[in-house]
Amino acid sequence: MKTSIAALSFLILAAQAALEHKLPDLRYEHSILQGGFHRPTDCCVTYTSRNIRCVFMKDYVETSSACSRPAVIFVTKGGQRVCANPNDERVRKCMLDLEQDSMMKDLRELLLEKGYLERAS
Repeated sequence: MKTSIAALSFLILAAQAALEHKLPDLRYEHSILQGGFHRPTDCCVTYTSRNIRCVFMKDYVETSSACSRPAVIFVTKGGQRVCANPNDERVRKCMLDLEQDSMMKDLRELLLEKGYLERAS
């Protein structure tokens, strides 16, 4: 019995490691951006010292209250994660811009689906 539990544990860990190796960005986005479980890597220890350039960002998530400091994690179009201070005015503006872009995209898709718009050729 102990052998089968150990073997099962090993197989689960091996499968998780293989999945993380092949799909690192998907794993991150699923756990954070889709509201999954909390991990220490989902928190920010420091904020970026660079100005946030929203044109390079595709999405963001606010860290959970389980983190020691509040932060916004932006995901760049290249898949990198950038920690930013949620009290920074540029960070808040970028968050708002990304929300508006997302709403406009959703509205466009809905209008296309309902036939009110035609797809551009």
